[in-house]
Amino acid sequence: MSVAKKRKIVDENRKYSEEWEEKYFFIIQNTKLMCLICRETVAVFKEYNVKRHYETKHNDYLKFSSEVKQSKLREFTSQLKTQQKMFSSALQQPSNIVKASYSVSFLIAKKMKKFSDGEFVKECLEAVAKDILPDKNKLFSNISLSRQTVCRRINDISNEIIVKLRDRIQDFKYFSIAFDESTDISDTAQLVIFVRGVNESFQITEEMLKLISLKGTTKGEDIFHAVENSLCENNLDLEIISGISTDGAPAMVGKEKGAIKLLIDKIESTRKTNNFWKRDDLFIIHCLIHQQNLCSQVLSMNHVMQVVIKTVNYIRSHALPHRQFKEFLKELDSEYGDVVYFSHVRWLSRGKCLKRFYELRHEIDLFMNDKQKPVLELSNDEWLLDLCFLVDIKKLLLFEFQLKNNNVQHFPLLNELKNSKHIDSIKYAQEIRKLIAAFESRFTNLDKYKKIFEVYSSPFHTDVNSAPEYLQMELIDLQCNNELKHIFETSKSKIDFYNINITKEHFPNLRNLAQKVVSAFGSTYTCESFFSKMKFAKDKSRTNLTDENLQHQLRCANTSISIDLKKLSERVEKQISH
Repeated sequence: MSVAKKRKIVDENRKYSEEWEEKYFFIIQNTKLMCLICRETVAVFKEYNVKRHYETKHNDYLKFSSEVKQSKLREFTSQLKTQQKMFSSALQQPSNIVKASYSVSFLIAKKMKKFSDGEFVKECLEAVAKDILPDKNKLFSNISLSRQTVCRRINDISNEIIVKLRDRIQDFKYFSIAFDESTDISDTAQLVIFVRGVNESFQITEEMLKLISLKGTTKGEDIFHAVENSLCENNLDLEIISGISTDGAPAMVGKEKGAIKLLIDKIESTRKTNNFWKRDDLFIIHCLIHQQNLCSQVLSMNHVMQVVIKTVNYIRSHALPHRQFKEFLKELDSEYGDVVYFSHVRWLSRGKCLKRFYELRHEIDLFMNDKQKPVLELSNDEWLLDLCFLVDIKKLLLFEFQLKNNNVQHFPLLNELKNSKHIDSIKYAQEIRKLIAAFESRFTNLDKYKKIFEVYSSPFHTDVNSAPEYLQMELIDLQCNNELKHIFETSKSKIDFYNINITKEHFPNLRNLAQKVVSAFGSTYTCESFFSKMKFAKDKSRTNLTDENLQHQLRCANTSISIDLKKLSERVEKQISH
């Protein structure tokens, strides 16, 4: 006896027929047959089942004409699409809410505000929504902006910036670094490292590489190891480093154990190729303002500065004496209304402070005597002459020559006292010589780079004979090309000119030179600006801010890399507001 085969659905040719939509109001929804009228589903794809459902549950539709049925069909179809759209929008809301949380957190980081400010922002959003969008108030309430959430969001964005930065680093043709060290409000030494790189298409990236807390000493070796580890972590190849910028502090520029010296030694020991970028071609730039200050320190005039600083600080640092001094100057009809503060960092402030002090010396003498804090040096002829000398310094070489010949014509204050006091002009000539030597030593690197900068900025006018030898043949070819000369003279951007017209095939060395120049930092201004932001971000109300969170927030505040917050929000787990 043979066993009957079990029937299969595929054997019965059960398929959806499009005419069922018009005849019975049935469509396919998620692989099932669904009635547009009642939204019930039928599992079996047989016309009998569909027809039975329609005639049993919706027999009142049998009396309708075909025109009415068509109208009803369009109405039901439209309703279904609207509901589906609303459902899809509802599904998207959590993702948009998370994105909104990231957007607000990013703004908080950029403005260097407290993480807890997110809670205040949320209160503001809810207050606005209550008055303007009352039906959407729940959406704003679901935006998570607690202190912990804002902190996590900022950390996520910071990590995303690092990922994108490392992707760009892989394309760097040359790069340079700038680093500096300063102390935050918690007395923690913070070393910041910035990187500036250029790719083959002359696209420039300048970003904070890392903020490192130096818990122990801040010697040259400590700074060097921190910089070296940071370069290694981010896959920055020392083969293509073009420049280093720091301030002029001894830990940075020490001849034996300074961070720069150790870093240059490391670069030389790791370079595999013997290309034309030699040690002497590295752009080593120290902060010019700091160098001016260091140069000024070689003068043997501390006995003048100490008295001036002490006196000015007494007047300016205490509210009552300061107000009294300004009133005192008004009573005397003085030309000036106050003294100028002195800054150890900026030499220009030294000149302004000294000049104002000298011009108010009589008023200061009277005021300090009245306060029973006499400045005896103001009655000392030799001290006054030294003060005049410091104020008068401007043109060093000319001054040295004239002082040796007892000529003080260009020293107006010294000249003013020449007839009443004996001036030891040789003594001041020796001080000028010290200052000249200090400037020559500190700024010798800039003279060395001058030829390279001239080639980059004026390739058609630079003297070929004075240019580096490896550039001379290409410079001759370039200067003979009138078409390129016209393009250069009419071009608004040197970078665009070098990218488009100075090709690797015809001018490889000139192109490399341009890429190296544009990748270099010109100063440590980026670091100086960063530390101003750091002091704002970590003030006395945020002394407990961790080093890691400080780094994440400041990276977000300093970045120029655009982040797709939508994609980032889609990767995180949806969460309900705290």
